[in-house]
Amino acid sequence: MDRRLEEAVRSSWLVRESQAAKKLIGGKTDTGGRGAVTGGGHLDAMTELLAQVFRDAGFPDDAVRRRSGLELPGYFRPAKKWDLVVLHEGELVAAVELKSHVGPSFGNNFNNRNEEAIGSAVDLRRAYDHGLLGRIRPWLGYVLLVEEAPASTRPGTPRSGTFPVDPTFTGTSYVDRYAILCKRLCSAGLYDATCLVTSSREVDAPVRQPDPEVGFAAFVGAIMARTEEVNVLRPGRSCEAM
Repeated sequence: MDRRLEEAVRSSWLVRESQAAKKLIGGKTDTGGRGAVTGGGHLDAMTELLAQVFRDAGFPDDAVRRRSGLELPGYFRPAKKWDLVVLHEGELVAAVELKSHVGPSFGNNFNNRNEEAIGSAVDLRRAYDHGLLGRIRPWLGYVLLVEEAPASTRPGTPRSGTFPVDPTFTGTSYVDRYAILCKRLCSAGLYDATCLVTSSREVDAPVRQPDPEVGFAAFVGAIMARTEEVNVLRPGRSCEAM
């Protein structure tokens, strides 16, 4: 599984480089490496890896959606497209969001990633509370790939405003803060599992998992636990509300 994860992360960098090259050849330039992202598809390999984990856990192919049928109703907005959606007997049992954050600007986009993660979960949770998503409480997952670079790994202390910041963030890098985010998203009940993976864009750079609590093995274990909860391995049994 670690090898498959490394291959998926490496694919992400290769797709980014390809998209950036296409933009350059076409005479279009985007600042800050944005051209490598606007082409899309840079997290496809990681999404497929997670889709295969769900299939290996017992979900049939037609229940695991990663290209179509991904729009789920919200409460504060009509709908949102998730990256991976899993169904069982017509019920939504899992939805996964995948994001990445690469340099050179980490400070400007850090809060954006936080707000996206929190908002997506709150919106879907509230939609379930208002009966828009069926009987089963959906299992939500969040996967984040962060570039290892001096700007993302250098410790620092956030500036205080009207009130002092949480001392937990004192002397932390952006990678450290993302680990805190991922763990707190779970402890707050917004997501059932989160995963933080880091890697530099250099060829053959190692893929790291800064905190085992939000590592890939723990994320896969949570998927397996979800499989047991909805009795996917026992076809024909009805789902029980979670």
